Amino acid sequence: EMKKYIISSLIIALACSILGCQSLDKQQAKQQDKPVVVNNINVDNYYVKGPNKQVFDKAPQRVLVIGENETETLLELGAAPNILMAVAQNSRKYAMRQENWEAFQKIKKCPSGYLNMEYVTSIHPDLIIAQQCVFIRNRLNNTDYWNERGVKTLVPLNTNTPSKHIIKETVDKEMQFVRDLGAALRVDAKAEAVVKSTYKTIADINKANASYTKPKVMIVEFLSSMISYDNTKLVGDMVSRIGGKVAETPPVIGLENVVKENPDVLFVVCSHADYGECITKLTENPALQNLPCIKNKRTYSIPLRFTYGTGCRTEDGLKFLAERMYPGIEIK
Repeated sequence: EMKKYIISSLIIALACSILGCQSLDKQQAKQQDKPVVVNNINVDNYYVKGPNKQVFDKAPQRVLVIGENETETLLELGAAPNILMAVAQNSRKYAMRQENWEAFQKIKKCPSGYLNMEYVTSIHPDLIIAQQCVFIRNRLNNTDYWNERGVKTLVPLNTNTPSKHIIKETVDKEMQFVRDLGAALRVDAKAEAVVKSTYKTIADINKANASYTKPKVMIVEFLSSMISYDNTKLVGDMVSRIGGKVAETPPVIGLENVVKENPDVLFVVCSHADYGECITKLTENPALQNLPCIKNKRTYSIPLRFTYGTGCRTEDGLKFLAERMYPGIEIK
């Protein structure tokens, strides 16, 4: 009798545990089915028109992602299965983190020449993730156009035009966008890990740079003219968060502005095939030879991926900046 009792008790316990597991799975599934509200931005012709509330009833399964950092951030969050297609915007090899580069090989890609209304409509995405510059008349029109047709849009918050300083860009907004991607795609824990790690990197750098003199920093890029990423821009805020002093400047500047600012450290954003060579426009310019940042060889090129709509690469950008702002720094 005792044996029978023990066996039946075990069967009941086992059944309970199986059913318990099932109800836990059901709970998780329910969580996945809960609508998620993401407060994003409404973009028309490269301008932010205001807030844009996006409601996700479930995780999008056909994501069209445009831009390298945006694609890498999705891969970092483990959302590769949700990607319908990635649009590569540069032909050169993009320096992703090794594990993300491997995942990138396995997803479908199309060239940026396909980036037009007809093609995008024909592939039926349920979500478009793209920088503000993509929402212009001859590319993907505006976010309203897609939202009205049942396609969600998520636009990185810090991808305003470099040639204007209208909206304050910050590390906090960058982390908010990472969290928003995590919420929409139901990968919150992975998003939170990226955010936590980024803020830890800031704290670690500030611990390690305590004994250093804090430098005056300037960040520029050569587009159709010379652009200044000042303290209203994401990379300017990144520099400020690790102790650098970044002034407010006009968005479009000339050599006289560089002379006037006289930074201790000068970064040149290189986003094209000439990566690393673009600094010669400054280092070899006769008008700048007396500037300490030129004389002391403290003029550096920095990849665009570390400065603009940085996503999961924000912490890499912070380390890159810190190593040049504080020579010899040891970041834990």
